[in-house]
Amino acid sequence: MKKTLGGAALASAVLLSALGASAQSSGNEPLRIGAIVAMSGPAAVFGVPAEHALRVLFDSLGPQGIGGHPVVLTVYDSEGNTTKAAQLFRRLVDNDNVHLVLGPSTSGESLAVVPLANQLKVANITFGGAEAITKPTTPYVFATSPTDRVVVENLLSELNARNFTRLGIIYSLDAFGQSGATIIKELAGQFGVTIASEETFGPQDTNMTPQLLRMRDADPQALLVWSGNPGPSIVMRNAVEMGFKLPMYASYASGSRSFLQQTGPAAEGSYVPSYRIVAPETLSDSDPMKMPLTSFAVKYKERWNTDPDQTSGHAYDVLLMLNEAFANMEGLLTRKSLRDALETVKFNGANGPRHLSAQDHRGLGKSSVVMMQARGGRWLSVEK
Repeated sequence: MKKTLGGAALASAVLLSALGASAQSSGNEPLRIGAIVAMSGPAAVFGVPAEHALRVLFDSLGPQGIGGHPVVLTVYDSEGNTTKAAQLFRRLVDNDNVHLVLGPSTSGESLAVVPLANQLKVANITFGGAEAITKPTTPYVFATSPTDRVVVENLLSELNARNFTRLGIIYSLDAFGQSGATIIKELAGQFGVTIASEETFGPQDTNMTPQLLRMRDADPQALLVWSGNPGPSIVMRNAVEMGFKLPMYASYASGSRSFLQQTGPAAEGSYVPSYRIVAPETLSDSDPMKMPLTSFAVKYKERWNTDPDQTSGHAYDVLLMLNEAFANMEGLLTRKSLRDALETVKFNGANGPRHLSAQDHRGLGKSSVVMMQARGGRWLSVEK
């Protein structure tokens, strides 16, 4: 579906002071943006909040759009399918003639479009977190999410601070799960953590009790689940059913309302390193993103009658990235000039302070995530 959106007011009520006025550039050529998000299927828990945020943010723009260019946004549903994501990427480039592609929603889909973006020479700002998406850095692929390495470092630092030295890990046998597990095992020793037990499961598995029984015998001090949903929900519910009580951690893929709803009471007390947008009202008053993200959350809820989720922050940061890129762009709008300008972006956004460069197409550090705990059916920021 296509929708033409306008806008000069990037410093709109949605973003408040998070956005400055758009830089004006010569010409009125539309800025054509394509988005590939999983609006159906299991990955819709990631795709729908991102698509909803794109609508809130881009609908807030006026006739001048971004940098003086009215925006045409074209959104397609990948259904979380890697083959379809690649097909839609090519369709956006060849048929819709976009300047830029946003998404896909998951790491597996994102890895599938990396070679296409570079082959077709169209900038891609993906939402996937797997380190391999942007490492090594390739010319046309950028990302809004912190890498799993950044998140693992944050999580292991938390375990070290709590004097947990024996960790049990269970992860899914897919691109996201295996990438995270590899980095956990690589870095654990640097934080004084030993992997006491390592278990795996297939993305379609529905019972993890056998793995948890073996893990209990290894006597870890904490358990970490690295997978997209529904795996973490199943693990935590199975653990409660068998009376396996110990601190539970999950990857940033679980920092969502959907995870809490699927997991129910079994999620109570669990921890995730997640994004500020999940619970902006619980952030410290000293956090510079508390006010703008809280304001955005109000606008999002007014539009969709629900709170924004973690992937809503990807859309938020995309608009900030584009605003900064157009402020720094040299010459007229082309696919190449936009790609070059993205490498100059520096701002403080939903996913933390970001400084892109030719060597770093994510530009995020450990402060991009904050530790959240499930309490009373909602996520709350945990003060260190």
